[in-house]
Amino acid sequence: MFSEAFDGFCLEDEDITFEGDKQTKKERVDATNYEAVEHPPKWFLNTTLALRHNDTREVDYFKAAFAYYDKNFDEALQCYKKMLEAGDHNISHRCAIVDSIIRSALKSSSMDMPAIVRLLHEELLPLIHTHGEQLQYWTLSLEVYMRVGGFESKYLLNGILLTASVDLAEHWILLSEVNFDRIQSGVTHFRLGCLCRALYLLERRATNSRNFVRQISEKKVVSLREKLHNEYIAEQVNAAKVEMCKGGVRRDIEDSPNDCQPPHDCK
Repeated sequence: MFSEAFDGFCLEDEDITFEGDKQTKKERVDATNYEAVEHPPKWFLNTTLALRHNDTREVDYFKAAFAYYDKNFDEALQCYKKMLEAGDHNISHRCAIVDSIIRSALKSSSMDMPAIVRLLHEELLPLIHTHGEQLQYWTLSLEVYMRVGGFESKYLLNGILLTASVDLAEHWILLSEVNFDRIQSGVTHFRLGCLCRALYLLERRATNSRNFVRQISEKKVVSLREKLHNEYIAEQVNAAKVEMCKGGVRRDIEDSPNDCQPPHDCK
């Protein structure tokens, strides 16, 4: 209907190309003209095969991802930096590359903490536009602040936003690592509450999951129980569980106006 009303005008159709004043359609790929390309394992490491590949950025990405997987973080860092310097990225792609540079740099032998913090605040943060990117940014920021130190207030803020957005055991464990002594003295049960909430979520995940997810969750439950047993007495743990594990009880939510933005809309 839209196309007919506007004389064939098309918006953002990747199948349309323009040659001069003529509009032509690309030939669609179907079962008759499709030909699969087979590559041997790690083909992107072979210079000859890599040169035959049309998309050089894809080859660079494969090399960087493989280096990171192979725990060669110095090489992965250089590969991702090369990709960033090449330019010509959309916002999402540039965001993913900067994120990968920070993660590689955190594990690199030539770790430059001031440079990592600058990348996090000045390069990555302005590129955040989606809810998923925001959650990933908060998680990465906690890893950076934990390694660097001196960002306790920012660590606490981002940790709270993260747990408020996604009630995940791993997020509560990250939040429990905040150094409260540098923020406010006299706070003694914050870490205990976070760990009890994490334990509750892990126990629920282990109960409701199957196969390897259940096995992994059960191992985490055992490990976290041992940590609580070593750090706190049973009475403290039981009292904290009562307060922090109320999320399992379903309650009716009253409709009330709320002018505050949700956590994922707050940078």
